Amino acid sequence: MLPYYNNAYAKAKLIGALLKLEKYSVFTDLTLNLDNKNYTPDISLYPKRDVNLSLPEPIEMIEMPSVAIEVLSHTQTLEEILDQFTVYFGAVVKSCWLVVPIGGAIVVYTSPEEAHHFTSGDVIDEQMNISLPIADIFNDD
Repeated sequence: MLPYYNNAYAKAKLIGALLKLEKYSVFTDLTLNLDNKNYTPDISLYPKRDVNLSLPEPIEMIEMPSVAIEVLSHTQTLEEILDQFTVYFGAVVKSCWLVVPIGGAIVVYTSPEEAHHFTSGDVIDEQMNISLPIADIFNDD
């Protein structure tokens, strides 16, 4: 059960860091409908929006997020995630992040062919104008 524990913790820390970004709304496990097939990134970032919790909610989103984030777990292969990223980019998602808890790394994909690896300093997504200290995600402070 340890990988589930680590995965959930890394996801929670990342969400905490992302919630500090004032220009984005953060959603977890939001179902995206792409060509009548459902995908569920671990975390989705949309441009800042109002959310009224008292209104009916959509079951699945047809509007794509700006950023889709997957936190690698022991039940997923890297190939599966990269295949999903290709689908997301085809649906105009602008950036995809792969979080690797066991390695303390984040890989920011700005296209299926371009990736930037971060294990220290700041995670930088130039395309989305995002900069986050990686220590906010992988340190226990």
